[in-house]
Parts: sequence; C-alpha cells; structure tokens
Amino acid sequence: MKGIITKIVIALPVILFVYCTMRIIFYDFPVYTPRPASTKRSDGTYHYKGAIHIHTNFSHDGTGTIPQLLLAASKAELNFVITTDHNNLDAKEYEGYKQGILLIAATEVSTPAGHFLAFDIDEPLRESEKSDYYFKRVKEKGGFSIIAHPTSPTNPWTDKKNLDFEGIELINMKTYLENSFRPPFLRGLISTMYTPLNFKWGMMNLLTYPEKEVEFLFDTLAIHPVTIICGIDAHGKPSYDRVIDSCINHIITDTPLKNSPESDRKIIISAIRNGSVYLAYDFIASADNFYIYAGQSSISSLRTIKAEVKDFEKRDMLRFRVYSKKRMIAEQKGESITLKIPSFEPVLVQVFIVVPSIFFGNTELLWITALVL
Repeated sequence: MKGIITKIVIALPVILFVYCTMRIIFYDFPVYTPRPASTKRSDGTYHYKGAIHIHTNFSHDGTGTIPQLLLAASKAELNFVITTDHNNLDAKEYEGYKQGILLIAATEVSTPAGHFLAFDIDEPLRESEKSDYYFKRVKEKGGFSIIAHPTSPTNPWTDKKNLDFEGIELINMKTYLENSFRPPFLRGLISTMYTPLNFKWGMMNLLTYPEKEVEFLFDTLAIHPVTIICGIDAHGKPSYDRVIDSCINHIITDTPLKNSPESDRKIIISAIRNGSVYLAYDFIASADNFYIYAGQSSISSLRTIKAEVKDFEKRDMLRFRVYSKKRMIAEQKGESITLKIPSFEPVLVQVFIVVPSIFFGNTELLWITALVL
C-alpha cells in the first residue's frame, strides 16, 4: 500500500506538469473575439488604434527595421505607429503613410532623472543635467513630454519635484518583463519556460496590475492633469509581429483621418496630447467597442460617467472598476457601469476580464484603462 501511495505522490506533479503544458500549448488567442467594429462609431466619433514606444535600428539597442515594423503593424490592422528611438529623430525621413500605416517619429530622451518621450518636435535635444531643461525645450519647440516607464526597476523616473510634463506611460510592457525576474523570479521563469510553446500565453503571464504606476499617476493628478499612454518598448527582439498588439493605444477623434500624412499626424498627436485615448491589451481581446462618456463639469454639481463594452457576448466575464485618489469608488459586473462623481475630479476607469486559468477555473486580468479628467 505504501508503495502505491509513493508512486501516486511521485506521479501527481508529473501529471500536473503535463496537464498545464498541454493547456498552454492549446491556449488560443485572442481569448475572446468580439464583433468587429467600424472606424466610425455609433456616437459619431472616429476610432483609430496604434502602437507607441517602438525602437528601430536607429537606436543603439534596436535591431528591427522600419519595413519590419510597418509589416507587423499592417498584419495587426493598426492605423498608426509611433517610433521613439533614443535621443534622435532619424526615423522622421520615413514619416507618412507606408503600407497603409501612418508612421510618426518621436524620441525617447535620456536624462539623469530617467527617460521621457518627446512628441511633436522636429529636432533632438542637446544634453543637460537638469530634467526641467528638457521639458522646457520640448514646450518651446511646440511639443509635449510623456514620462516613460516611470517605475521601471532598471530605469525609473526619479525627479519627484519636477512634474512639468504632460503625460505618463501608465503601462510599459518591458517593465512587466523586468519585474517578472525580480525575487522570487517565479513569474519570469514560468514565462521563459513556456514562451517557446505559446508566445502570447507567456506574454499574458507577465501581466500584473500596474499599482505603482497608478499611484504615480494620482500623485501627479493631484498637482496637474496629464494624459496616459501604453508603450510596447519594442526593440526588434522579440520580433515586432509578436508584440505589436500587446498593448494598443485606442484614439478617439471628432474628425476622420483622410490619408493626408501631415493633417492626420496632427489629429493623432492632438488626441494623445488631449487625453482622447484609452489603453488595452488587444491580444487578449479586441477593445475596439469600448465607449466612455463623461458629462460636462460645472462649478457646483456632479457629472455622470458611463463606460461600456458594446457587442461583447461574454459580458459576464467583465468587471468594471473606477478609481479616484488611489481608491476604488465603484465596481460593476457586466457590460457597463454608470456613476456620478464630483465635477473636475479625475477618475481612472478600468475593465477587468476573466480568462481561463491553465490550472482549473478562471483568473482575472486588467484589460482596458481610460482616464477621465
């Protein structure tokens, strides 16, 4: 009898390992497939999506090329990509429409306090020891600045006194990777082991809630409004086609793009600058049908906010949560949430999605993030 029990004890971990491995191999992406959405939305606005924070071989640590990037973006059915090569704007000569994709060149600026992304400038900045110099110069050139990977374990933003920037990269995919290899290393080791079998699952396993980034966001919002973006921080390895849809910036505009490089570039850049953007892990499920409505603010009243995911058959898999001043103020299961909040109070609206676990049952992941100012 003892021999049988011993064999069972030895066999169980092996069986569990084989079971989980097979689950991962056959784990399909996207996990859910919502109904397709058109560019013109039911509320009269227009929806476009793209990838931001991408390095090419114009960066010292980049290996991917512009043609490879455009091909990956085309396969992912994106509308635009924004390159952010280190301390240069060499990609500007490729700006415009290529393969149906609008390419926009920005730059990632290295400072002693960390890195930030400079948008809508025509020439790179000279070096300085003070971060406020960089922000001032970007503004003088008509551009705006977004802090990159603010809580990265290897390159965080450290100048807590100078908050003269216009945006925060709330989600950075490279930060997830770096965090996964911090003690106790388990998440990183599991992803490394299974990524060759199912790359998308390995990427999904890296996702955790961006708690430190959200805290940094609300600390900044207490001083002045900012926009948010998500950054892939791709460098060409892994290849662009594997990561291009990992975190998508969904842009909402009042006017449609017209296949005119200069005017369309202004529309996209303006939408990012003004906060007409929401972020989503589209490799899990397309977030094209996410809508958010915010009533006008007035001096002494409440305003109504409504967020919903339209045409999503698995609505019981969705969880809406709304945060203000670092705390959750509302939660709702299903396809939508509606609430009233004080005027002029910024809130973070997030949609969580329930996906199958590789063990048994389900697990919940952050899917969509939108900031309402």
